Amino acid sequence: MRRVPAGLPAVVLAGLALLTACQSTSTSGSRGTPGQQAPQARDASPTPADAHQRAALRLQLSSRYLQAGQSAIALDEARQAIALDPSLTDAYHIQALAQMALRRPAEAEQSFRAALSRREDDGDLLNNYGWLLCEQGRYAEGLALLQRAVAAPSTGGAARMLTSLGACQLRQGDLEAAHRSLTAALAQPGTAAGADSAAAYAAAHTQLGLLYWKRGDLPRARAEVAQANAGRFASPASLWLGARIAHREGDAAAQQALLAQLQKRFPDSRESSAYQQGAWDE
Repeated sequence: MRRVPAGLPAVVLAGLALLTACQSTSTSGSRGTPGQQAPQARDASPTPADAHQRAALRLQLSSRYLQAGQSAIALDEARQAIALDPSLTDAYHIQALAQMALRRPAEAEQSFRAALSRREDDGDLLNNYGWLLCEQGRYAEGLALLQRAVAAPSTGGAARMLTSLGACQLRQGDLEAAHRSLTAALAQPGTAAGADSAAAYAAAHTQLGLLYWKRGDLPRARAEVAQANAGRFASPASLWLGARIAHREGDAAAQQALLAQLQKRFPDSRESSAYQQGAWDE
């Protein structure tokens, strides 16, 4: 089972696997895997072409480590990629995501700014940087970036961007705007990146469930989050919300089943910590 970086929500993680899809290298036989030592540099002064090739390899490793929940190693690989090829925009992006997962928001913001200075209309960058600002309560700045992301080219498609926008609006307390964005996300057609779309839809169902939870509409909240938890893209947020709804409704069996999944699959998540602290209504 893939681990999820505790500091990255589903609205950010969706699309992560596609970030380095366009990067290629002829040294695929020397790739490392999460949990193994990364390849070492061959010499101290590579040629420009060789440096770019090695940077692309480091970038691929960084993305894989980040998806595996090994954020510190992912950050080191991203930094090595940048040292080899400072023009590699996606390396700054992965570096920012690793810094987010490690809860270093000031560093992540610097990395996002560096990436956007090189590719200012990248929807994935705008989405993830906007979410970082939203998490910090900087709603005006974050929402402006997220609204740009909806219309910008991206690997993840409009469903993920609209989900991020709706999630930020929900945090801000604008439930009506959030409802519009989240229902629009769920109305988006699937893309060629089927798994990425499925992850975005699961995140949208989770956020819509949270919206109904905040409104006190438990039946609709339960129906929305159940759609997220029924598939392979259940997240710490969806499992915890489902458990909280079951707790409120007095359904002990459903509550325990969801909590068992949460603790088994995401033991280091903030949601698992919330359960340990008994924060059912926060």
